[in-house]
Amino acid sequence: MNTKRLVRHLEEWDEAKRRCGLSDAHVQMARELGIGPRRLGSDSDSSAVPLSQRIEESYVERFHKAVPDPAVALRQLLREARRQERAEAAERRQRKRRAERDHLEAMRVSMLTLRRLYGGPGADDDLSRQPARGMR
Repeated sequence: MNTKRLVRHLEEWDEAKRRCGLSDAHVQMARELGIGPRRLGSDSDSSAVPLSQRIEESYVERFHKAVPDPAVALRQLLREARRQERAEAAERRQRKRRAERDHLEAMRVSMLTLRRLYGGPGADDDLSRQPARGMR
């Protein structure tokens, strides 16, 4: 799952956690059970049993244990996913700048090569002496 989608998914879980009043452990159990965040609380009025208790019962029935192994806080997962998303965005920007810089350099070399072949202003210039415009 890409990071933007992961962040959006974790934000949906955070909203469902607040909406239904669940703990991080209950959210993790629901995620492991395959229950979607939008489904949580949709049928809560139809049963007298609280949602957290129904999640616990389903978890014990399916996995034969009362709590998930490493209970990770949802906020921590969300924070790490957002950090990773920002890092990937910065890396994409850097790759784009590098590609633009390489493209400008290739264009400059092509122009100087053409000038050498066909003559014209700058035909005698050395490639290493003249930086391209906009390049630093």
